[in-house]
Amino acid sequence: MKTFKLYSLSLLEGKGECVDQRLIPIHDGLIINMENSNQTWYIEAVISKDYCEYFKEIKENKGHILVDVIITSKDNHPAAMITNVQTITELSEHISVLLEAKLALKRDVIIEDVLKDLVKEGYSEEQLLTEFRNKMENLAAHPQSALNTIYRSIKESGEYNLQ
Repeated sequence: MKTFKLYSLSLLEGKGECVDQRLIPIHDGLIINMENSNQTWYIEAVISKDYCEYFKEIKENKGHILVDVIITSKDNHPAAMITNVQTITELSEHISVLLEAKLALKRDVIIEDVLKDLVKEGYSEEQLLTEFRNKMENLAAHPQSALNTIYRSIKESGEYNLQ
């Protein structure tokens, strides 16, 4: 089992054919890789009470949320995860939300999408290589095409109740 500091948490919400990212400011948080055969992760985020009703509704509907998380520092690449709400604990000034999660997007897929986007933009040869290195070094979010694809495939799979 490995535990990391949760640096950021964003909701990935489907809007027609596209996915919008909504950053949830976090007061504190952890993310735990259980390192088990199910590849389970747990995300605990201490956030504003303003989000209490949103998460309660997801939990009551046994819904799933697609999220993007960054661990430890802003310099790390994001990880897209499909989650469900396990518990909501009211604290004095915030709430603590515990999400059970699985990785929804592997790093190889992200790299492939970055490369496809650059080719579509007309880059080739040395220019393509230079731009690819820059994009990968500065990848603060997943390429929009990757988010749209993963959201659509999760929704169409019928395996999850995306909210």
